[in-house]
Amino acid sequence: MTTTSTSDEDLMAAVRADDLDQLVPLFERYHGPLFNYLTRLTNDRETSEDLTQTVFERILKYRSSYQPTQPFRAWVYQMARNVHADYWQRQQKLRAADDVAEVEKTGGLRGAAFAQMRVNSCADDLHEALALLPTPQREILVLHRFQGFGYEEIGQLLGCTAEAARVKAHRALQALRKIYFTD
Repeated sequence: MTTTSTSDEDLMAAVRADDLDQLVPLFERYHGPLFNYLTRLTNDRETSEDLTQTVFERILKYRSSYQPTQPFRAWVYQMARNVHADYWQRQQKLRAADDVAEVEKTGGLRGAAFAQMRVNSCADDLHEALALLPTPQREILVLHRFQGFGYEEIGQLLGCTAEAARVKAHRALQALRKIYFTD
């Protein structure tokens, strides 16, 4: 049995059965895409690397919760969503502890970042505009446009229908266009 032809679900079933060596091909397949996904959500490469490692730690920790009938890709991206949500909540608590002056300074930096978008290259402009979207909108665009998820898969991750996911993606794209093309 070669691991290059073995499905993700079969590999994860083996990991679930405590054959931990089978996590290596899953790591090789998903490390890059998960890192890219989390980088687009956090806009911070170092944090994204830490979060990606946390996803794989959780795969090991919660391997018994994986159901072999469940698509591994959806399961691992749900885990990445949860890792990001946990990180986001911790950051919110840290920010809430900051004084008012720091909050005002952060608000000023957003305005400066928005003004700087006009100077940067087109790709940088798009990346910054994406970072200004609320997390749920940014997430759905990243899943669909950058990670290649279909609306059916996104609907499963978000707990809604494929059509609702399509509508959310459309609204997120409209919001991105509004930010990106604002003078």
